[in-house]
Amino acid sequence: MRSDLRTERARAQQRSLPVAVALGITTTVSYGTLYYAFGVVAAEMAADTGLSLTSVYGLFSASLAGAAVAAPFTGRALDRFLPAGVMAAGSLCSAVMLALLAITPGALAFAVFLVGAQMAATMVLYDSAFTVATAHVRGQSRRTITIITLIAGFASTVFWPLTIRLGESMSWREVYLIFALLHLVVCTPLHLWLSGMSARKEHQPIRIGGDEKVTIGRLEGGGPGREAFNLMLCVFAVSGFTISAVHLHLIGLLGELGLAASAAMIGALIGPAQVAGRLVEFFSGGRMPALRIMVFSNLALLTGLLILVAGPAHVAIAAVAAAVFGLGQGVIYIVRGILPPELFGSRGYGAMLGRFNAASLTMMAVAPVLTAAIREAYDARTAVMVIMGVSACGVAAALRLMAIIRSWEGRPDQP
Repeated sequence: MRSDLRTERARAQQRSLPVAVALGITTTVSYGTLYYAFGVVAAEMAADTGLSLTSVYGLFSASLAGAAVAAPFTGRALDRFLPAGVMAAGSLCSAVMLALLAITPGALAFAVFLVGAQMAATMVLYDSAFTVATAHVRGQSRRTITIITLIAGFASTVFWPLTIRLGESMSWREVYLIFALLHLVVCTPLHLWLSGMSARKEHQPIRIGGDEKVTIGRLEGGGPGREAFNLMLCVFAVSGFTISAVHLHLIGLLGELGLAASAAMIGALIGPAQVAGRLVEFFSGGRMPALRIMVFSNLALLTGLLILVAGPAHVAIAAVAAAVFGLGQGVIYIVRGILPPELFGSRGYGAMLGRFNAASLTMMAVAPVLTAAIREAYDARTAVMVIMGVSACGVAAALRLMAIIRSWEGRPDQP
């Protein structure tokens, strides 16, 4: 019996690998072209469109707000239709929006298609990929999600230098046309292949929004479900704010703290630390409880910021801060994929992630503007302290979530 179980588990892991690699590739391309490349070409965009750099970043924040509006609709579509098919449609939409952004002149058209690109992004980034993984890979979704995030963790490592290199010989519009082509020739075929895979018996997708057998959550059938859901919503919204504020302002913040010469090197440490955190989760084989990972990730984000401002402005201290922050950032996305179905079940999984994504994107849109205003009115240290205050709310929410679940499951009437 044990031999049969081991054999079945090995087969399931073997089936999960191509799904994970395909989704890892598509999310890498999607994050690289729709998110990371923007910071590299923003100044050229501003000069080309006649907008100020502040206005260009303001439009990007507005596009994230547009994505927050679209996210719940995307989540419901992922439940109703084949998730990989929704991702294929998202890749086509992303290609169209990037191409239109590249070829259409004028500030108004730039704004419209920038918002359109981020709304399309809700169909091709992590939450959609996690839904595909949960639907297609029965019993191996946690491992698959971890592999996806491991691969996509290199999105900035690949696309920041790639965008810079391409920009040395062509305009930002030509670069974006190339990125549109990547969505057509790389992402769309892979998503269509995953959709076609559902015809094979061993990859019959679980229709998460339907009547088929689904995962039963620990809080289904009673318990503090509403409070737990709201706390989780708070955790993901706060982490979205913290990560967005740090990502878009880190270089400037370090410069104001007297570390301008080493800012790029310090910032580059976040990526490897992020991957390191995901490797630990991968090699743990899913033995670490997701609730503990949630608490750790939020504590790491807060601790990284605390290290940055508590000590003197020194390169080594800032490097440690970046590494600790990166560890927390690396695993928070895994938590967003594995904890909701563990607590609430997998029925309506896409819609759940859509709501979490909407909250996160809303705070991500607010963070850059608010941080910039605080930096302008006060200084970098004050801005980091405010980010820390928001991050501390995420830690408190994660600890409260763990406490109420332990209290519920410890009741005498619980199995």
